Amino acid sequence: MQSFESLLNLINQESIVADSTWGQGRTLFGGLSGALGLERTRQLIADPRPLRSLNINFSGQCLSDTPMSITDQVLSQGKSISQVNAQVVQNERIVTQVCACYGIERESEIEVDSPKVTLPELGSHPRLNYMKGLTPEFVQHFEFEYCTGQFPFTNSPKNELAGWIRFKESGSNFTEAHLIALIDAWPPTVLQKLKKPAPCATVSWNIEIVQPLSLLETSLPADTWLYYDAEIKQAHHGYVHTEAKVYTPDGTLLALSRQLIAVYA
Repeated sequence: MQSFESLLNLINQESIVADSTWGQGRTLFGGLSGALGLERTRQLIADPRPLRSLNINFSGQCLSDTPMSITDQVLSQGKSISQVNAQVVQNERIVTQVCACYGIERESEIEVDSPKVTLPELGSHPRLNYMKGLTPEFVQHFEFEYCTGQFPFTNSPKNELAGWIRFKESGSNFTEAHLIALIDAWPPTVLQKLKKPAPCATVSWNIEIVQPLSLLETSLPADTWLYYDAEIKQAHHGYVHTEAKVYTPDGTLLALSRQLIAVYA
């Protein structure tokens, strides 16, 4: 079973193959392809500019156990902001496109802080465990604890899904690539509202890094738990719009996440 860290170490190889433990139905776990693309963009940033935002479009099926490659392009390189594009290519087709924005910190007259919040106690809520044939294969790489909402396909009336998550194998450090994978590991919020399994797929995904990891007062350990709180803002015409907030264990707002999801039910 490949670790997340071992796959990140392959991003400059001509060919990358992720095994089936990272599968999600017929395709590869989207958080992995997005994280690989993000990691490639960081290689093109010469100075230590923090990641500020990330846009990911899933334009095709990315398959496990199938070679893929990553191409990249610097879109702009200014004094304070850089924008870099990376594409995950498989079978001669772009299957995932990542556009990352990096920006240095500057002095500013404007400062509005997001206050820390009190989060539910870790260890006192139901856990989602990997169950072969029932959960996606990639679930075996993560630990989930549900605090709000229900498991997928339980006909839940709730529009919110929230809980704790971390990697089972923490690796040596915690980077933005780890953050992206953790955010996407949660099942789409809409799945809990369905009565039975139905296909769904993220079309586009935007992440804003509110607190860059390099600027946190205390760095996050490799085995850190993050708190994820997502809500359906609207769902119609076969598309679902969701927004999520991601917090560090002490209640610091770390990132904002917005997704457009196509659901076939």
